[in-house]
Amino acid sequence: MFELFAGWRYLYGAKPRRWVHYAFAAMVALCMAGAAGFLFGDGWLRFASALLLGAGALGASIFFLLRFFSVFTTISITSVLLGTTVLTVVWNVSSGFQREFKEKILGVNGHILLMPQGATFADPERILSLARQDPDVVEAAPFNLNEMLIVRRERHSGVLVKGIRPFLAMRVLDLPRHMTEGNMLELERNPFVADEPQSASAEDDSEATADAPVADAAMDGDSYCRRFDHRWPGIILGAGLARRLGVRTGDAVTLVSPMSSFGMTVDAGSVAPRVRNLDMCVVGIFFAGFEEYDQKLAYVHLNVSYAFNPRVDGRSDTIFGIEMRLSDMDRADAAAERLSASYEAAGMNVRVVTWSALNPQVFQNLQFHRVVIWVLLFFLISVAAFGVLSALYMLVLDKRKEISILKALGASDNAVARIFIFAGVVIGLLGMALGQGIGLMMCGVLRAYSFPLDPEVYIINHLPVSIQFSNVAMISVTTLVLCILATLFPAFKAARARPVEGFLHQKKEL
Repeated sequence: MFELFAGWRYLYGAKPRRWVHYAFAAMVALCMAGAAGFLFGDGWLRFASALLLGAGALGASIFFLLRFFSVFTTISITSVLLGTTVLTVVWNVSSGFQREFKEKILGVNGHILLMPQGATFADPERILSLARQDPDVVEAAPFNLNEMLIVRRERHSGVLVKGIRPFLAMRVLDLPRHMTEGNMLELERNPFVADEPQSASAEDDSEATADAPVADAAMDGDSYCRRFDHRWPGIILGAGLARRLGVRTGDAVTLVSPMSSFGMTVDAGSVAPRVRNLDMCVVGIFFAGFEEYDQKLAYVHLNVSYAFNPRVDGRSDTIFGIEMRLSDMDRADAAAERLSASYEAAGMNVRVVTWSALNPQVFQNLQFHRVVIWVLLFFLISVAAFGVLSALYMLVLDKRKEISILKALGASDNAVARIFIFAGVVIGLLGMALGQGIGLMMCGVLRAYSFPLDPEVYIINHLPVSIQFSNVAMISVTTLVLCILATLFPAFKAARARPVEGFLHQKKEL
């Protein structure tokens, strides 16, 4: 027990001067002022208050330590504190980026996609049935993808139109959670293309014929879309696309196929559909927070998408693929292997693609960045550990007389070593606890503030923060292990010291 007492006594400082108490009180007041400004402020005042809150918390921690410990001990603890704080904030932000990218990408896509090896599936219903038999599959749904041109008066934009079955898609996609206007089930209101003529004649694909009716549809279609008995199909647009076109729920838009021709061959056995401009009513707007989707993606009913499908063997009711949701997306690779084996055994030539294989560059880059960040921050904690090592080594040199007295009184080498190991553990624990506290507080502030980012550069519109217990535990264990390793050399040096060395050194000084 005397090792613990001796180690604590070596770290404990003399009675602090009065200015330390005043400085501690000032830092606490600064921290409280920053917290009040952050809670009740707005805009740049809130951001400045967040900075004051962090600076006040750091200053209060340092002056709190000076009230109990020596200057050398405080410096060592502060070095561990700063390293742990930076590691906590940066690692949780990095985890937030990875989580956000996963949620944004998987919010409008399934965890696994089934794609035909040829132009279309031979038996899509059987493929759906086999997919639903897998224990990890929650639901599977067919979909279509068509590159289209969307027009609203004089405005137009390229768009990727995804045909879905709303009731099935609700169990596969997170689209209902991202809806800001309207309802996803509104697509079921007019799930088929009406037989009445649309804004351009199917017999005329001239540019003049296509342009004039589109303008009429934009002017007269809004009032028509607001009628309860309208027969136009519905469409759901991304928030960025809706903003670019200047539309809201209840407005009219026109879809135009870029494959405008009569009987143009797309590939072997498939022919582009006949030209038609399709008037539609905007029944919903979604905001995924992922710029690529918000600016370029739209949803229609699967039956509506058949109007723009290439005809295969004289049929247009073909589907582009099947997407499915898993109970755990991290088991996508294992589920993909089972599905591939099932389809191969059934004699079906189906390509199974997981979410990670669908976006390999994005997730590989994120993983690489996390590894690089971890290596850099590991060296940062290592620098702090070297600070602990140097402080303990100086402590050993300063306490040579006390070490000699302890050994002369019968203390063993192991007992002397435990004194300095305990001192290092106290430094590591205090630095880690204070650093984790400040780091988690700053993570909470960043998450509440939602620091804005340019979506054209970072793809997402705010700084993401993901606070996970596993990250906190990993950082804590890493910090403590490095601090304990840093104590071994000073402890070994103290344990090997001979009792006579301390007295000889004292004699030389006299």
